[in-house]
Amino acid sequence: MTHTASLNSVVRLSDYKPYPFSIPSISLDFCIEERLVQVTSSLQVEPLADSQPLILRGVDLELLSIQLDGKVLDAADFVLDGSLLRIPAPPLQPFTLTTVCRIDPHANTSLEGLYASGGMLTTQCEAEGFRRITLHPDRPDVLSRYRVRIEADRQRFPVLLSNGNALSQGPLSGDPSRHEAIWDDPYLKPSYLFALVAGDLREVRDHFVTRSGREVALRLHVEPGDEPYTSHAMDSLKRSMAWDEKVYGLEYDLDEFNTVAVRHFNMGAMENKSLNIFNSKLVLADAETATDGELERIESVVAHEYFHNWSGNRITCRDWFQLSLKEGLTVFRDQCFTADLHSAGLKRIEDASMLRNSQFREDAGPTAHPVKPDAYQAIDNFYTTTIYEKGAELIRMLRTLLGEERFMAGMRLYFQRHDGEAATTDDFVAAILEGASADRDELGFDPEQFKRWYHQAGTPTVQIHRAWDASTGELTLRFRQSTPPTPGQPEKQPLVIPLLWALLGPNGEPGEERLLVLDQEEETLVLEGLSPSARPPALSLFRRFSAPVHWQAVQDVDELFLLFAHDDDPFARWDAGQQLWRTLLLARASGTRDSDLEQRMLEALRGLLAIEGESDPAVLATLLAFPGGAELEALQKEADPPALFQAACGLRECLGRVLAPLLHQRLEALAPQLSQAWPLGQGERQLTAVIWSWLAAAGDGAVWAQALAAVHGPSMTLARAALRALLPIDCSEREMALQCFYDRWQERPVILDGWFALEAATPRTDGLARVEALLAHPRFDPMAPNAVRAVLGGLAGNPLVFHAANGSGYRFMAAQIIQVDQRNAITASRMAKVFSRWRSYAPERQALVKQALDQLAAAELSTNTREVVALMQQG
Repeated sequence: MTHTASLNSVVRLSDYKPYPFSIPSISLDFCIEERLVQVTSSLQVEPLADSQPLILRGVDLELLSIQLDGKVLDAADFVLDGSLLRIPAPPLQPFTLTTVCRIDPHANTSLEGLYASGGMLTTQCEAEGFRRITLHPDRPDVLSRYRVRIEADRQRFPVLLSNGNALSQGPLSGDPSRHEAIWDDPYLKPSYLFALVAGDLREVRDHFVTRSGREVALRLHVEPGDEPYTSHAMDSLKRSMAWDEKVYGLEYDLDEFNTVAVRHFNMGAMENKSLNIFNSKLVLADAETATDGELERIESVVAHEYFHNWSGNRITCRDWFQLSLKEGLTVFRDQCFTADLHSAGLKRIEDASMLRNSQFREDAGPTAHPVKPDAYQAIDNFYTTTIYEKGAELIRMLRTLLGEERFMAGMRLYFQRHDGEAATTDDFVAAILEGASADRDELGFDPEQFKRWYHQAGTPTVQIHRAWDASTGELTLRFRQSTPPTPGQPEKQPLVIPLLWALLGPNGEPGEERLLVLDQEEETLVLEGLSPSARPPALSLFRRFSAPVHWQAVQDVDELFLLFAHDDDPFARWDAGQQLWRTLLLARASGTRDSDLEQRMLEALRGLLAIEGESDPAVLATLLAFPGGAELEALQKEADPPALFQAACGLRECLGRVLAPLLHQRLEALAPQLSQAWPLGQGERQLTAVIWSWLAAAGDGAVWAQALAAVHGPSMTLARAALRALLPIDCSEREMALQCFYDRWQERPVILDGWFALEAATPRTDGLARVEALLAHPRFDPMAPNAVRAVLGGLAGNPLVFHAANGSGYRFMAAQIIQVDQRNAITASRMAKVFSRWRSYAPERQALVKQALDQLAAAELSTNTREVVALMQQG
């Protein structure tokens, strides 16, 4: 008997009810055969309420048998309807339910549940993949202890892994060709944290000694030949374990910690208890095969998944509406980890830029949703920057409001109080505030009002008006906050917004940093006793990006250049520069140029680029970086991505031409540090990349040749920087560089994905035909989400091709999403969001995108993708 999933109905937070049974323990037996896998599941079930039916879920399972306390159930004893198995009248006392199911991992292209990736079998159970393995409630508030036995052919599957500690491993008696492994996880966990891997893998070993003196075996499992590329990930894991002990006092709790690298994986990585499964791209790396940014990203993701051991595993979320409870908190923790190990100021700028170009865009579009949604059709559609990164910002605001010491006291209480539980965001906020030992008057804000951040979608805007009395030195600041309507939420209420700010003197001397808590729609602050002068002191606003908001303050060019040159807060200094860059780029995109402002910027850049100017190359590279395209589009009355692209190319050409002598002088000074091993030399390579892009745009043939040579060199950071610098330029060096990169890395799929992305993003006149050829390329793997995202994501990031005036790019993308949806709904639904800003375009372009959306809507789509398309059509 086979049963498959039906279309999901809307799931609402208001309908949540506790599961009427507990399942304290589960025994799973996996018998892996040539193609199929037989799964025997024994659930120890304890009723929590009288006369409740037992409902289990299953997708694409062949049910072979079902027994209750050893007795085979008759057909009249249960109902199998679609994806639900229902036992109407289970016993009122504890009982054991045993089911035997058969599954086909090789036919499972969803990459959920148990599926084949190359020659191995692996799992992905978050959010609702466990129901593709066996019958189970498959909800996060059902916590169980798991014991797992795996049996397989010894030659095909020499490595058999699951959660917890290995109890035994060895050959099967009577059949030397097969072997078994038995795993036990002593900690309660929900089904989404179950994991299993079977395959021919190579093991890289290390160990970590905890602060209490226990030795933990660390094992990283990769495909044969990938062992040399694991040391960075392993070192990152050990740094993560040490940091969590030092900062949070949290020690790892088992005897071993396993990590597996998998090529076919929808996510970046998965925090399964003691068996983390990673997308290969986020494990296999060294300086020759990964950029500096990728190395830092790997370090961050390894830390993120490890930190989940407590913020996600030991304390999990009660239901999927609480997803940010674990993800927002763990993003906050991994951001702090990276800031501590590297540069706190630059990390904050990186996070703010990401939020502005991704999450703010999501907030302003048809798929906008709160950090704590109230309804969904497909939960996979809510693994978003709102849940993760905006959720992290809410926690950061709590830390800003409470102060570091009181916030950490609250964190300690949270981990103590809810260990072993499935909790909610309300539980988290309550523990933080109680641990901080502060009543409302001490807090200085209303906790209930703060929690509106969890329920209210959209990015708030804070308008700041000031009045300056030059004769008395009195400064009056008036603040007004508002949040625009979002789908389903036309009316918004005031939020608690922490504003860190300072005043700068006329020569840039910084004043005291202060915290202002905005919680009313309109508020006024009056500062007296300042030094009288013709100009008011400069305002340094939202220092350290103290709240995820837009703000509007009338600051003239003189004030912005003062902040750009002197602000002692790295974020505020960078933000002043971003405001100047935005003005320049938007003017060029509109068909005009602000020549006076360009001249002032050139003068400022001459000062920064001079050898005696900005001494930190990483800081300088950050100050020179242009704002992201999504951020700029949001500021246009009618978003015009091709015009913005041409504006950026034109401005880079101007800067490279006018500043050429200084740029070459900097390149010469940077050269001796370029070969340093990460993280050393990172800033030098980052600044070199910016300078190359400016000089290459100006037609500097020497830099074209230098970039081509870098593609042959030992640094992936410089090789990719060279390719990006050449990408917008129609020259022979670009084509030779792309071919060289392909020739060098064609046998390494993880790296070759970068080539696919660059090729798809190259602005050629035959760009769409080139993308079509990439999808048919013999090295393209349509089953690997990384490869699909590389090509289609590269196309979406190619303004001249994707946004072609005849709509061909939109129609092509829609057709590809339909094809991807047939095999992988999660990847397809995420790709569909490339159309999310279509309402911001000019009417002619809107009509072309609408045709593509109608093309999508007319297809037979998965629930995931249909939900996204429907939201965009309504938005």
